[in-house]
This record gives sequence, C-alpha cells and structure tokens, in this order.
Amino acid sequence: MFTSPQNSTMAILIREAEGSPPFADERFCRTLCVESSKYGLRTIVIPILAEYTGGTLLRAYTYHQKEWKAIRMPMIDLVMNRCLNPLSRNTRQQLERYLPHTSSLRQRSWSSALPGKWEVHRALSKSTTLRGLLAPTTRVRSTIPWEIWLARWPKGLFFKPASGTHGKNTFRLSIGGLPFSWIVEGRNRSNEHYVKLFHQATDVSSWLESHQAVQNMIVQPYLELSHHGRAFDIRALVQKNGQGRWTLTGCMIREGAEGSLTSNLHGGGNAYPADAYLTKRYGKDKASSLLQQIKHAAALIPPTLESRFGRLAELGLDFGADVAGRLWLIEVNSKPGRTSFAESDDKRMHALTYTQPLAYARYLLQQHVLADVLRPMKMPNSSSKAGLKRIPIPGSKGPVMPACHGAQGSFSG
Repeated sequence: MFTSPQNSTMAILIREAEGSPPFADERFCRTLCVESSKYGLRTIVIPILAEYTGGTLLRAYTYHQKEWKAIRMPMIDLVMNRCLNPLSRNTRQQLERYLPHTSSLRQRSWSSALPGKWEVHRALSKSTTLRGLLAPTTRVRSTIPWEIWLARWPKGLFFKPASGTHGKNTFRLSIGGLPFSWIVEGRNRSNEHYVKLFHQATDVSSWLESHQAVQNMIVQPYLELSHHGRAFDIRALVQKNGQGRWTLTGCMIREGAEGSLTSNLHGGGNAYPADAYLTKRYGKDKASSLLQQIKHAAALIPPTLESRFGRLAELGLDFGADVAGRLWLIEVNSKPGRTSFAESDDKRMHALTYTQPLAYARYLLQQHVLADVLRPMKMPNSSSKAGLKRIPIPGSKGPVMPACHGAQGSFSG
C-alpha cells in the first residue's frame, strides 16, 4: 500500500445542487474522499454553479468523521472535473489561483473531456476496425430531409442531442398506423415521456426545426435494442489503473423501464450482471461472443480517442445488441456514472470503479507525467504483447480472455 505522507490534494469539480451537501453525486464524492488517504491523497469537493452570476465561486468541502464539512480553499495539485457543462472563464481563472505556480488548469487536469457525439463519431469512424460497430450517423442541419431518411430507414429515426446525457431530449420519429401520419415518442429535458401524433408533413418539419434551433442534434436509424419489450444496453467501464494503463473494469446491463425508448437508469430502469442477462437473451455461445467483441473494442477505443482529443482517464462505453445479436457502439462518455455497478454481485469490481481513479491520480503525481491534457497522444503499438495477462471480463462468467490493458502494450499516460 502507498504510505508516503499525504501532501497532494485532488479537487473534484461537481455541479452545485440544493440540499446538504450542496452538490450532486454525493456517493461518488464521499467514496473518493474516504478512500483517498490509502493512495497518499487528500480529496476535496468544489461545487460549481450551473451559471456564473458574479463574485467568488469557490467553496470547498471534505468528508470527515462521517459528515461533510466546509473548509478553506487549499492549494490544489490535481483537478477532476465531473461537470457536464464547460467551466466559465471566471471559474477557470479562480481555480488557477490555487494551483502550483506557473501551472495551468489544463496541465493539472486528471482527464480531458470528450467533445460532442458527432466529433466522437467522426474520430472513431476513421478506424476500419471500429467503423463496423457504428450506426449510420448524420448531423442535423437547419433543413431536415426527414422524409428521405425515413424512406431509407423505415423502422424509424432516432434523434439525440449532440451533447447530452441521461436520455434527455431524445426521441424517435416513425411512420404512424394511418396513412399520412407520423409519431414522435421521446423524453423531454426533464426526462419525462411524451408522444406526439402528426397528420401533416409540414407540421413534422416545423416541429423538428424548432428542436434543432434550440439544440444541435444528430440522427441515426432506430435500432431495435430491446429484450421483452424493454430497451437495454451494455455499459463497459474502462479506466486507467495505477500504472497508467487502460483496463476493462467491468460490464453491466442497463435495462429501461417498460415502454421507454432508452435504457438509461435515470428514466426508471434497472441494472443486471452482463453475462446472465445476455445468456438468457441470446444463449451461452452468442453471449460469450458479444463479451469478447466488447473486450476487443474496449481495447481500441480509448487510445483512438486519446490520439485525437488528448489524455483521458476513464470512459463509459455503451453498446447495444439487436435482435440478431449484432453489436453496436451507441455512445462514449468521458464522465461516466457508476449507478449500474452498484447492482453487481462482484463487490471487487464495484470497488474498482471508485478506486481506479485514485490509483491513476497517484500515478500522475508520482511519475510527474502531468502535461497539457488536451495534447493529442500517440497511438500505442497494438502489436505489442507486453503486460498481457489472462483474466476474465468482470461481470462475466464466460471464458477466460485477456484484459484490455494487454492490447495497450507498455502504453501509459
């Protein structure tokens, strides 16, 4: 165990929220605060206002003796930004006052953040191996040729914000049961379900254009990714470990509520271990094959994105499997949640979802490898076998297979 003096402070930036403590994702923050001393770190939490209104922004909290306490802002060695929205210029400037002299926030960031879904799709589509996992994707412009798209993809069109999470503001456009009718079904910004019926094509166009005017969106063909009428996906969590190498921490199923278009747990869904769920859906052999494909993709996606967007620390990879058992990559999230892993029978895997970030933070500070987090990283030599170990995918009881970090060779960062 790492036992050097606790002289490094990591700050978690998190969205401010009403209540006590005054920030979101309390369980995540509390767990990192409690466990950080084992890694020679002190972790504090800084709530960030959704909209800057002037004045001093920064307040710090720490978890001590089973309660949250407000503290004076200390000097900060490393910053983990969990805010979904970009930080304001004023917030960045105030944070940099508490960083080591001559350091910038970009140099002291635990991880960079991915841009919108369209940019991530384009980066991944440059890989011939990963391209086959991607659904056809189009960026929605001011004029939307939805009738042409619907003729090409008659099962429906799935629209989602170019930047967004939790299934909010997503919807499906499909052909209705009556002639010259169309149905829109989705979730609004409050994650509430709605259904709209249109009888005029012009009304559909106007409604779509009003959405695009408010928020940039992408559109894909609607994929039937469901089991017994419930949408589901496979969340694979990949994280850097204490040696700076990518590892596959685990896989869990997220199943949406009955009638929901999406599988996100914020919409009322449930989580299940991946192996048993996929075996029940597809049989043992197909389930094993799907997990093997996920393992392979999980080894390729992180370095591909780092070579374009800079150093990353963890990624939530959301996969779907259609009725024929074809695997699709739905989305990549650089600030993934951990709710589904709390339902795992594998307590070690659940613990790793919290301790790997601390181990990687210690690695960054000990190895003095901090640099501009947005600087693109070189792709590793994928042919290297260095560090290859045979371990099962966490969350699966399938055949023994190599861990993700094996495909990374001696890559670190």
